[in-house]
Amino acid sequence: AALYEQDGPIARITLNRPEKRNAFNDAMFADLMAGLDQARQASEVKVVVVRAAGTAFSAGHDLSSPGGEETPPISPQLKPTVRDYYHVERRRCGKHEDLWHYPKITIAQVQGACIGAGEFVMAACDFAIAAEDAVFGASGFGRRTVGPAEFPFWPLGSERFRAGRVLPEISGREAAAMGLVTRAVPSAELEATVEALAARLCRLPYQMVLLAKEWIGGVLDIGGLGLGFRAHYEGHIAIQWIRFGDDEVNFYKARRDHGLHGYISQRSAHVRRVGAGS
Repeated sequence: AALYEQDGPIARITLNRPEKRNAFNDAMFADLMAGLDQARQASEVKVVVVRAAGTAFSAGHDLSSPGGEETPPISPQLKPTVRDYYHVERRRCGKHEDLWHYPKITIAQVQGACIGAGEFVMAACDFAIAAEDAVFGASGFGRRTVGPAEFPFWPLGSERFRAGRVLPEISGREAAAMGLVTRAVPSAELEATVEALAARLCRLPYQMVLLAKEWIGGVLDIGGLGLGFRAHYEGHIAIQWIRFGDDEVNFYKARRDHGLHGYISQRSAHVRRVGAGS
């Protein structure tokens, strides 16, 4: 579900479920983490590029995954307890925290949709280069509804940054203006831009990079980064008990009554109405 390749000091991990728009299931998460571990053990690798096959970086969690997988939200019909949620959330969010603290430089190469879990993975990388027409969002509940963990703390006072966290969707160009990605470029230039950045970063002394990443991570931990990741558990759990108004789209109810595609259609229409101010 994710492919690993290495070319000298650059490793590339390609999310490879294009038929599902690279929605994360347990297998793709496992392959991503296995690729990161393989690159970690390769002493010659200095930079890891996380990219995706097809037209989308990732459509988020695979909501069609079978019951028993950790990736999709637990259905309320299963009557899960808070303990059940915590067990799943700790394992799931731990993957993003591991990527954040990864000892080598990581670059996310983002095209198309970058939703939910895909946005978490992108934001845990050191650099994110996005196509200008990429789309960032969280399709279930609006963007960034829980926790600060996935983005750096220093721009949180910015009104543009805060607005970017609650808007339903934003483009790659808007994300760059808000500081949510490193840079946005035309789609035709995306791969070349990432490759040029990776080659440039490879010239840095690895030991210096490792020290700098550990130092920055330590400073952010003092500022509450680790607590932010763990607070994400509570936020994600709280989402399960959100009560939606009559003029809002309830993910669980819409999926139950109309199926996943019906929910997506309802939400898309709702976002268009909100965007039009009606």
